[in-house]
Amino acid sequence: MNRAFVWIVVGLLGVCPQLVFADTIFSFYGLGDMVRRIDARSRSMGGAGRALIDGQNFSTNNPALLASFVRPSVSAQFFAQRRMLSGGGALNDGDVGTFQMVLPLSGGTVVSMGFDPLTDMDFGAADTLASGGQTYYSVLDASGGVQAISLSVAHRFGKMYLGGRLDWVAMGTINEIWIKKFEGIDLFDSRDVVNRTHRGWLPSFGAVYAPNQHWSLGGHLQIERRIRQRQILTTRWVSESAAVKIETRSHEKLPNIVGAGVVYRAGYRWLAAADAERAFWGQTGTGRFNTWDLSAGVLVRMGNPDPLEQGRRIEFNAGMHYRTLYFPTLSGSQIGEIGASFGVALPLKNQTGRFRYGIEVGTRGDRNKHGISEKFILQTFSITGFFQ
Repeated sequence: MNRAFVWIVVGLLGVCPQLVFADTIFSFYGLGDMVRRIDARSRSMGGAGRALIDGQNFSTNNPALLASFVRPSVSAQFFAQRRMLSGGGALNDGDVGTFQMVLPLSGGTVVSMGFDPLTDMDFGAADTLASGGQTYYSVLDASGGVQAISLSVAHRFGKMYLGGRLDWVAMGTINEIWIKKFEGIDLFDSRDVVNRTHRGWLPSFGAVYAPNQHWSLGGHLQIERRIRQRQILTTRWVSESAAVKIETRSHEKLPNIVGAGVVYRAGYRWLAAADAERAFWGQTGTGRFNTWDLSAGVLVRMGNPDPLEQGRRIEFNAGMHYRTLYFPTLSGSQIGEIGASFGVALPLKNQTGRFRYGIEVGTRGDRNKHGISEKFILQTFSITGFFQ
């Protein structure tokens, strides 16, 4: 795989984006774009909520949140996204998000198991290039991501909630397809397919402190780890029968991540939350940027408190976020993202679960600095169930 071609593609996007088609330039690097490890409710609140302890928070960024669950629960998410490039073109894609099962045990201990996406990659570019006096058409498509099986345990000690999580990185594949088609010279046409799989462990720890019924403070720490990468390059010429396979093994670093959040509850009807997260990607590779993820949001409930939990109270959420990406850029300017979100939750009968829908709109990148930018609309669908 010719990595120099990546910079050629990115350079072309900056110099003449009208000649290039690309799904998005903001996910094709390293392990891809990091997925925000939040549930549908937090996403509708801009991403805030790592200190929100009410037995309904399925966000996996802070494992201490589990300690607030009192009933066995399950949650599943689905995302649908549309990206629109400033240079023209658009992409629609859908992904299955986190699936999580929560089981409270005796003595206040809660355990959880789930499947968590860690990174996402969805990139495409094509253009006509020249090399050695020959013109050829180059195509690059990349998709997939890294996923993990997550095992968590948490416990409540009075006003303090503590938890730990261990991610087993054993799922997901990053696939790349590189195609060269020379004009009038079929002999040298080629098709390179790269498959990358990963294995490793990723530990995290979290805490939430709730001094009274109005305030709660939370934080978490993810420990930097190396995960093993197995890469298989398959090159084919002219016909599918002529192929060469090359296998290599290496390591990729996932960074130290520190996050903190605060929640204020005004009572039953509404609450507000704010979060901040810092990921130290600069220590994992040359040219990478450390990143920020800042978010704030509110939750509003309709109706009045229902001690018997017989009522179906509709819930509304809204929020905003700003985050930066770790990818190196030719301009040396870090890629940023800003978005606003809104969501609604419809309780099922007798509070046995909730259906949540959220929509998030925003922009990524700066056309003047990065050659291209994109607007996005992200929809989130979630079903949660609570069992007696």
